[in-house]
Amino acid sequence: MIRFFCVLLLLILGAFLFQFYLPPVLLLHGASILIVPSLYFYGAVALPFPLMLALTLYTGLVHDLLIVPQAGLRVEFPAGLSAVVYLLPGLVMHGLRPLFLRYRWTWHLFLAELSAALTPILPAAHYIILSFERGEFFYSDAIIWRILGPGVMSLVIAPCLFFILTPLAQLLHFRPGLRSVS
Repeated sequence: MIRFFCVLLLLILGAFLFQFYLPPVLLLHGASILIVPSLYFYGAVALPFPLMLALTLYTGLVHDLLIVPQAGLRVEFPAGLSAVVYLLPGLVMHGLRPLFLRYRWTWHLFLAELSAALTPILPAAHYIILSFERGEFFYSDAIIWRILGPGVMSLVIAPCLFFILTPLAQLLHFRPGLRSVS
């Protein structure tokens, strides 16, 4: 279990770095391709609760340190706040862990698509927090596309990652819900 957790941490860090170099999708008005939420949601549904909380803290801190812009001396988005943003949909996914533990591909597909549906919550929460911090609310179609676009792209990305991570977990001798051999 610990080996899979460490591999998941490395995959999340690599996905954050990889997302830097992905161009925005012009068909979706400049929406970004987000890979990290799918990895995080798989960890939230597969790992036991204490490791899910550690994964949430790690993902939130890495997100704040790598993604969120820091504007000079004025901090608009304090480090660690993304952990709370990731925690709420992560708890929803962790609550559905009994479905994941049934080891049926239909439930895995359902949970992957649910994680894609939860993905827009993350950029929406970041947008709301930044709007409150700046004291202004700016609305345009491009903002809506940049919030909903990652969810649309996750409809394809999440099932692929779920079906790749499950054999990887078994390769590392981790079967969620069962005692793993370390």
